[in-house]
Amino acid sequence: MPDSNSDLASRLSVLPRSMFSSDEERITYLEQRLNMKIDPVGTGDTVAIAVGTAFFGITLIFIITAWINRNFRPIRAKNLPMVTILFVTGFLWFVGDIPMNGHVLFKGAFSNCKEWNIWARVLFCFWYTTGLIVRCYALDRVFNQNKPTRGIAYYAPSAVLVLFYLCYSIVTQAMPDRLTVGFNSQLEVCTTTNGYQYVTIGILWVNWIIFSIMMIRLRNIQSTFNEFYESLFILGFGVAAMIKTTVVHFTHSKYTLILGYRMAETIGDAFICNGVILVIIAYPVIRSVYRAKEYERKWLLRLRTDGLQDMYETNMKLRAEMPLQYSRMNGSATTNQFEKNMMGGEADEGNYFDMHAYSNKDRKDETGKALKLNSGVYMADDDMQPSPHVGRNDIAAEESGNRRRPHFDRRSLNSLDMMEAPEKVRHIL
Repeated sequence: MPDSNSDLASRLSVLPRSMFSSDEERITYLEQRLNMKIDPVGTGDTVAIAVGTAFFGITLIFIITAWINRNFRPIRAKNLPMVTILFVTGFLWFVGDIPMNGHVLFKGAFSNCKEWNIWARVLFCFWYTTGLIVRCYALDRVFNQNKPTRGIAYYAPSAVLVLFYLCYSIVTQAMPDRLTVGFNSQLEVCTTTNGYQYVTIGILWVNWIIFSIMMIRLRNIQSTFNEFYESLFILGFGVAAMIKTTVVHFTHSKYTLILGYRMAETIGDAFICNGVILVIIAYPVIRSVYRAKEYERKWLLRLRTDGLQDMYETNMKLRAEMPLQYSRMNGSATTNQFEKNMMGGEADEGNYFDMHAYSNKDRKDETGKALKLNSGVYMADDDMQPSPHVGRNDIAAEESGNRRRPHFDRRSLNSLDMMEAPEKVRHIL
């Protein structure tokens, strides 16, 4: 977020000709000129940097653990590469916060206010929120639009956003300091204009509005990949950050000179940035090291009950060689045999998403008797039994009952290597 001491430059237009002999003399002059108490850089600023770094250190442990256990399917479902990009952009955003929130003296490299503000703080804050939008767009494209996460149509919106923010940074860098961000070398303070501040914060608000729209679109996808509630928490973090930033920057324009405000800004940004990432990956990462096999089996069972039967029935009119498309689903259960295969680890993601519709025409058993399809199981007429729809709350009862469903035909499931849909799943995973 850009610092917003917007009228500071005009208030300090008349300066003494000689440089100050000490920081104390400089601060005294500023207090007289601005008629306010100024807190010099000190222990509080070190604490703010340490706390923010600790937040990122904790998140880094989760990221490393996630990559170590990257084949754990609930982790793969979280789009780990994009989560890692969020971490990197968030950390660089935090690095830009350190000088721009006044936690260090503006000397040497830290005196390049414009570069720190535009190319570290603002740009990576933009790209961080863009990463959240891209994650939602990937889920929406696969599960709502029934389209793969590849090709120009998929990458174009993300590329447009990334390039737009890059161009915005280039343009603002090329503009005169008096119109954007400047550095007063004699008083060693950064100044920012109202116009730059309004535009930058406005763009961030637009990003969060786009994210909220994408979040609403995710509410109807199958529950295994449904991140509506996670996105709701993330939106809460984002709105809280924007309200904090907007209020502080517009009501306390010289907040970088006050220890409490600058600490709150830096620690608040670091907490929200890492909180968003942990909302996404913390639970599956913890379960990957604690009773991982049990959790993965439950996750796979939930994946099955999220609509394999509905997927099959909805697409019965498709020809056998045509892969089924993703669809929004409600809970239903298939055969116990399939469940046993899933729980025994005999199948992978392809078994869930890559069924082909088989016509029951001309299907016969070993005795020549015509077979009919009942929820993925071919049965003889006299053995036909209804295949009840089972909700998630009935899974345990179904497991204990283990009702007989004869003649399960594995041909109704195709392998991962033969299908198009698993590629979509692997892209989103």
